[in-house]
Amino acid sequence: MGRLALCVFAASTWLIGCGVQENPSTPSATEVGCAGCTVLKGGVVFDGSRAARATVVIEGDRVKQVVFGDAELGVEAGGGEVVDVSGKTVLPGLIDLHVHSLNVAGPYAFYDGDLHLEDHTKAMLRAGVTSYLDLGSSQHVIFEQRARIHAGELLAPQLFAAGPLLTPTGGHPCYHGNPPGDFCIFIDSPADVDGAFEALLPRAPDFVKIVLESGGAQRLPHLARPSVEAINEAAASAGVRVIAHVAEAADIEMALDAGVTLFAHIPDEDPISPELAARMAAAGAVVVPTLSMKDGLYRTVNGTLTELDDPALADDVPAGVIAALRDPSMLEELRTARYRALVKAWREQGIANLVTCYQAGVTIAAGSDAGNPGVFHGLSLRREVALLVEAGMPPLAALAAATRAAADVLGRPDLGRLERGALADVLVVDGDPLADVRALERVSRVYKSGVLLDREALALPRKTSLAREPRTGAGPGEACLAASECAPAQSCNPAQVCAATCSAASDCAPGSACFLDGGSFTGGACIDGDGCDLFAQDCDNGAACVFWGNGSTSCWNAGAGSDGQPCDASFACAPGSICDPSNTCRALCDPRGERAAPCPGGERCVDHTALAGLPVGTCEPAGRR
Repeated sequence: MGRLALCVFAASTWLIGCGVQENPSTPSATEVGCAGCTVLKGGVVFDGSRAARATVVIEGDRVKQVVFGDAELGVEAGGGEVVDVSGKTVLPGLIDLHVHSLNVAGPYAFYDGDLHLEDHTKAMLRAGVTSYLDLGSSQHVIFEQRARIHAGELLAPQLFAAGPLLTPTGGHPCYHGNPPGDFCIFIDSPADVDGAFEALLPRAPDFVKIVLESGGAQRLPHLARPSVEAINEAAASAGVRVIAHVAEAADIEMALDAGVTLFAHIPDEDPISPELAARMAAAGAVVVPTLSMKDGLYRTVNGTLTELDDPALADDVPAGVIAALRDPSMLEELRTARYRALVKAWREQGIANLVTCYQAGVTIAAGSDAGNPGVFHGLSLRREVALLVEAGMPPLAALAAATRAAADVLGRPDLGRLERGALADVLVVDGDPLADVRALERVSRVYKSGVLLDREALALPRKTSLAREPRTGAGPGEACLAASECAPAQSCNPAQVCAATCSAASDCAPGSACFLDGGSFTGGACIDGDGCDLFAQDCDNGAACVFWGNGSTSCWNAGAGSDGQPCDASFACAPGSICDPSNTCRALCDPRGERAAPCPGGERCVDHTALAGLPVGTCEPAGRR
């Protein structure tokens, strides 16, 4: 007899004791339930394949019975709980196959510097999303989150993660001029694949995500077929499935040629022909269309994101994100006539391609791409299901896409269904989503691993912690998901790593800089530089090497401006220049005259060695002080 490890809490206190798991036995036709069980009686049950009146019995963290038709309850006196769900529908917990856990749903211009991982996790739980696949987040953060969930330290959906994306140098999403950090691993030929997997496999990714993105009118570097074949072979040897981000029909054709059959997104740049769709179906391909991503962007740019009018949105979406989506200045670059036309065309083409694929028999599984503008975590998966129905999929198939079909993609037959032995992730909604798919919005109950969640306690304004016990005392270099996790005199720096607390450069070891955070009670944290060469400008992917002070240099986002030109909005300049306090790009120079060409005529090299902790200066007009 085991004890259920996952319990629910409100505020910082765990509220509900653990249930008891016993070996299930085969019931007779008239005996339903058991001492210690939870019996959901009187409603319609969608088990992942069919829907009918039925009774669901939960014992411990598993589904013990699903009895279709009217059933006589054999619950022992004083044991078990019978829940009347008349007028409601009982479903498996939903599964979102495309989430960016750390990205917010605000405009592209919005950034608040906060880690919203816990906020997004709460929103998914409240919506009944009990499992999800992260397809692009800082790898050391997302794998730390997964480890804590697996260890039972956090209340959270089951998390599956891909980690860094495999893309060509300069490819989506690590465009030329950006340091890849731990978001991308560059693959420019098959020779790069072995090294990529040596870096990937110690993290045990659940999937390998490759990027096939041409960039539309502004062409991007693209993975070649030999590289995709090498990736697929290496992944197969490691027992990991490949999922391909695609944008055009040709991307799917090439991926199929290379043996890849799982696709993130439905192409929206051009039509999928009936012949290609038939080939996809014959190959057993699965498409995760993410219609809600283009739909969310479409409604954001057109001012029809009606969720913003609902005061209850604040229970699931950070206040700063809501404010940014209401701020015209944040949306200015998205609301040009040209961009609106592009988004409209993408949305329409994506829906048309979904119809072609579904009619050809291609398997459709659900994912929202949460973390894009107007694509809210948790809430957008039910929007995705509604869009599938609007596109012509029968409601039963659309619900299966977010349950059983999604679980099959994850290789988890114990998820996405209500049947004997399945994990008791259960969603109860008011009404019938087969008649009105918007019933998914009317959440009545959510059970995670057999435990009823306190949805009210998980609303963001309540500030409930998801940690079973708070973590403290993390040392230098250890991953941190909150400032409170680091040891005394340590802060959780912007890279989500514990580092020395600082208020000035002198508080940090040489080679690391002090980054101040006005929203942090500790003031700032030290961040180690990467030692790039200011004069050789040796950063990968065309990023710019800049100095931060205290002898630290780091690869940083490159801008377009060079000597004397304005800095970009993110205070970035072209490699070889740095943004000065007047928001002007200044060329780097060597005050000793040993490593860099002299400043152009009329300019002088102003020595910043004392500030930078390195022999470096900037070229400035001769009369400027």
